[in-house]
Amino acid sequence: MGAPIGPPIGSPIGNMILQFDIFKPYSDRLVQGITTKDFGSLNGEEKGYESQLKKLKTFSGKIPVFGIQIHSDKILKIDKVPKERPKADALITNKKGLPIGIKVADCQGILLFDPKKNAVAAVHSGWKGSAQNIIGKTVKKMTKEFGSDPGDILAGISPSLGPCCLEFTDPKKELPESMHPYIRGKNLDFWSLSLHQLNEAGVKNIEIKAECTKCHPDRFFSYRNKETGRMAAFIGLK
Repeated sequence: MGAPIGPPIGSPIGNMILQFDIFKPYSDRLVQGITTKDFGSLNGEEKGYESQLKKLKTFSGKIPVFGIQIHSDKILKIDKVPKERPKADALITNKKGLPIGIKVADCQGILLFDPKKNAVAAVHSGWKGSAQNIIGKTVKKMTKEFGSDPGDILAGISPSLGPCCLEFTDPKKELPESMHPYIRGKNLDFWSLSLHQLNEAGVKNIEIKAECTKCHPDRFFSYRNKETGRMAAFIGLK
């Protein structure tokens, strides 16, 4: 079943950026991280967004390409900065100097890196994306586009709603049968589900930042806490 769920607190740069330890051996050619509440909101509809993007650039090298997230299973290969933000919930690239990212406030941000083919992916996966297995489909897309072997891919899963707080009124009716093994009472165990989907796709080297966004309002924005702020999960090749 892949790597165990990791320690609850990762390695912050200051208190603004969490980094995945699994990617750190490749820091000479990789930028990666998850912003926290201390970094500030990356909601494009809020005041100060442009200055937040410039601040993010100091960590990511360039402003990451973000898609318009629509809770879909749409995956796009990015070869250059697009003129308009693409409608997609996962982006992949093997181009240097072209960081990619997704934004979250309870959903999971999954970052993927193939050190052999030098390719990366950023995946937005809420429960609707999980129901469509966008994670597994992104791994397959990396295999198709870059020749990746899933066994070589490293994966990091961001903080999100934990099994304590991802609650449904009637989960067995609201969720597809494939997700039923991860129902805990009226809640869904998001982390175990994503771990399983990565394992099913052949990815075994996985790190999970197992912090619930709703339970840690000092560290993370949470839609369940009626907040409009957004964190970013980003990854890119130097």
